[in-house]
Amino acid sequence: MKKIILILIPVLLFTGLYAVEFNISGENRVRAAMYNNETEKDGATIDNRFNIGFDSQFHQNLKFRVAAEIGDLVWGNPGAGLTTGADIHITELNFDYNIESIDANIIVGQQYWMDRMSLVIDDYFSGIMLKKQLGENISTEFAWIKAVEKLEYKNDDQDIFMAHAFNDAEIPIGMYIFFGNYADLDANNLTFMPYVSLEMGNASMDATAFLDVQMDDNDNESGFGGAVKAKMDLDVVEIGADLLLATEHGLTTVSPWYQNGLYIYGIGKHHDGLQLYWDTPYWGNDKTFMSAVGKMCVPINENIGLFANLGYLTDIGMEMNAGMEYELIPDLLKMAAYGAYGVHDNDTDNYALGTTMKIEF
Repeated sequence: MKKIILILIPVLLFTGLYAVEFNISGENRVRAAMYNNETEKDGATIDNRFNIGFDSQFHQNLKFRVAAEIGDLVWGNPGAGLTTGADIHITELNFDYNIESIDANIIVGQQYWMDRMSLVIDDYFSGIMLKKQLGENISTEFAWIKAVEKLEYKNDDQDIFMAHAFNDAEIPIGMYIFFGNYADLDANNLTFMPYVSLEMGNASMDATAFLDVQMDDNDNESGFGGAVKAKMDLDVVEIGADLLLATEHGLTTVSPWYQNGLYIYGIGKHHDGLQLYWDTPYWGNDKTFMSAVGKMCVPINENIGLFANLGYLTDIGMEMNAGMEYELIPDLLKMAAYGAYGVHDNDTDNYALGTTMKIEF
């Protein structure tokens, strides 16, 4: 921890002294949960996480960002018990340079990026991204993602190349293309992932489709599928649906974080560490996979809302959950409480009860 602090202090002093603009943003989260596992053994944990980011603008064409994360610190473990250890790492360290000659921005270093549905990647990565606006409505992104650096003197790395174009017209539509090179496996993949966003009065829908071709020396395989998130606001209640479908062989991922609204058999909004059996079941699956979830939200007032989800996943089971969201301090401090119950196809029952408090600034 001392080494991290010694590194951050001169960086912050440098950015503060020479920056034209200097902004701080972050999040502090604490959560507690009781749950059981695949064999129905009970457990409970409390953990903290703190994210902080510093943005500096040295010049009208040059920005710099550094961000760090402390956590997840589980209470009673090293770093959150009586020891002085801590889980601290730099999540973002990059500069954003505007290339005036082509009117584009290039971001170099560790950075955060996600695809629209978080199906392939929703995480920090090391690499280079170029952003270019074409006309009034078309935005483009091109990236090289250094996914894995293995032995220094061996051709065993993993690299991902991404291209993205988005047309923000009356009906927003876009396309992602991913090419993965896995030198250690002597394999590649090519992914086409178009998406569209629709709004019709009080209803809205986001839909993403994918075709993933997986190539190696032995054989070529392909998988396809898609995801749809839809909702409708009926004033007194908001209803929605979340559907994910993938055929055999599914979709090649980098670091996904697809949220289907479930806590036990998926990734939920207020806890992403309780899921059982999930483990990205649409990647490398040997049969068709489907996750279908119905959603409901009931606003009580400006600060309090109730929610419930009911979902079914093939070869996994069914889950129902419900909870409450409470905005203690508007736009700053939020709290949530929830409960979930699942019945697995192997006749085991699972449960989860938890609370989460989060400060965002």
